[in-house]
Amino acid sequence: MSRILHVLAAVFLGLSSPAAAQDWSFLSPLTASTLDVQPGDGAPILFADHPDPGVASLSLIFHYFGNRDGGNAVMLNVGLYRRYSDGWHFEGLVPVYGQDPRDPLFTAGQVDITTTMPGPNDPRCCPTVPTRWAIDVETLAVGRSP
Repeated sequence: MSRILHVLAAVFLGLSSPAAAQDWSFLSPLTASTLDVQPGDGAPILFADHPDPGVASLSLIFHYFGNRDGGNAVMLNVGLYRRYSDGWHFEGLVPVYGQDPRDPLFTAGQVDITTTMPGPNDPRCCPTVPTRWAIDVETLAVGRSP
């Protein structure tokens, strides 16, 4: 299994983490335009197949933010990014849902990740059901993983 990076970006993807020596801040303009990251939003959450952005080839970024039209809803955009010879590129939005993304697993052609979803009797505030998602990195199709 490849080493996995889970970084909470402290300042608009100006990163702080156990791997703080690895600077992923160059993704800030890309995430601003592709995930609607705006000043004052919470920091995006980055998962990559390697902690070094010069070695990593694939990353998944979660961006939670308040509803732009008002109200108390929390919105989510998830993007898949791939590194090519000329740098990192946005591959597309990924329809993954839930809170507290964790436990990513990058394998050939797929990324699996767990979020917490609402159960049938959960209040809206407090989801309790761990849900594993399988993302096809070529088609961006998402399904539930066993």
